Amino acid sequence: MSSFEWHPSEPPPQIEPHSKAKLEVLRRYIQEYFDKLNVYPQREEFRFDLIDGFAGGGTFHDGNTEISGTPLVMLEEAEKAEERLNRKRKKQLHINCKFYFVDKERAHTDHLRKVLRERGYKIDEEKIVVRTGLFENEVKDILRSIKQRQPRIGRAIFLLDQTGFSQVELSLVYRILNELPAAEVILTFAADALVNHLAETPEMVKAVSPLQLTESYIGDLIQYKERAGGRALVQRTLRNHIRTVTGAEYDTPFFIRPRESRRALWFLHLSRHPTARDVMIQLHWDIQNRFEHYGPGDFSMLGWDALRDSSNLHLFRFGDLDKKQMQDQLLDSLPEKLYSLISEQPITVDAMRHIFANQTAARFSDLDQIVLQLVREKEFQILDPEGKVRSRLLKHLKPTDLIALPPTLLLPGFSRIR
Repeated sequence: MSSFEWHPSEPPPQIEPHSKAKLEVLRRYIQEYFDKLNVYPQREEFRFDLIDGFAGGGTFHDGNTEISGTPLVMLEEAEKAEERLNRKRKKQLHINCKFYFVDKERAHTDHLRKVLRERGYKIDEEKIVVRTGLFENEVKDILRSIKQRQPRIGRAIFLLDQTGFSQVELSLVYRILNELPAAEVILTFAADALVNHLAETPEMVKAVSPLQLTESYIGDLIQYKERAGGRALVQRTLRNHIRTVTGAEYDTPFFIRPRESRRALWFLHLSRHPTARDVMIQLHWDIQNRFEHYGPGDFSMLGWDALRDSSNLHLFRFGDLDKKQMQDQLLDSLPEKLYSLISEQPITVDAMRHIFANQTAARFSDLDQIVLQLVREKEFQILDPEGKVRSRLLKHLKPTDLIALPPTLLLPGFSRIR
């Protein structure tokens, strides 16, 4: 968690607005995860593991009300999912979920154990595991346990809600995604703290060693920072670095600015699956206004907090106006990008979605609708997997459909492709 403190003989700490926002994202994402992966009525069991590497004490005070922290959110949503999914099923679904709650502070895990017992949860190695220790010391055993329970798929969500930017070694995230390809990681990252303290000193090199940032790389970031618009460039460079080092093919960033410190936090979803990315980006549109992003919604979307003193950067809040502007911007920018992709041979709709996933605030459905509009305008055509031309009046695209150039290209001046 952040700098919160718990003790079994004391009330839980007061929650802060940015932590409430993270709890909402986590709760909503777990709900969507269960629903998306259990659409088939014939399934009888769904195996899944939830891991909180910085679990804290389990509860907060929100004013005079006690509310659930991340461990209880995970437990509650698994129970609600089983009840919700079984309402209309003839064949009942059993959600076989195991939970791992890790915190380095004994007082925190003692408080968590007390909270779990009070709510009737049994702490054992079979379903609920509570460990006192550093996450990096526990992850090997957790991974082994997950692979034993789920030898074929290994579905899991790891929440790593660290304080600062260096408590989680990026090599651990790589190990998780490499050993469990179906796993996902949600990582808190104190972006402003890192950018503000960039320096070519031995102390800084040591501090960022968990991020695999070399001294020369730090030097490059400092040079970027000193340019006009440099802060945004540093943030984008760091985002690409995290994705590359962790082996995550897809990253979906939430940007949070706590009122207390005004320093940016990144709530970063990392995965190797496009569907996971699309579900998370949908939460941006559903929640809106809890998070801030700068830049337009098309391929210039920064995804991170950018220069606060730059008047030419649009604040993107995932509202109706933002959606309309994003659609207009995509209609302007997508044709040339798509043309360069298919100039030699058609590509599938699925491939197009994956190529553009990390570059825009658009959901796959948004990209599909822009492509369909361009097809109606005769900029492109859609083929079925056998190469047969599909109607320009299509309303929905299939992942296996092919995007191709039409037999006759529009004349310059009549085409969106410049």
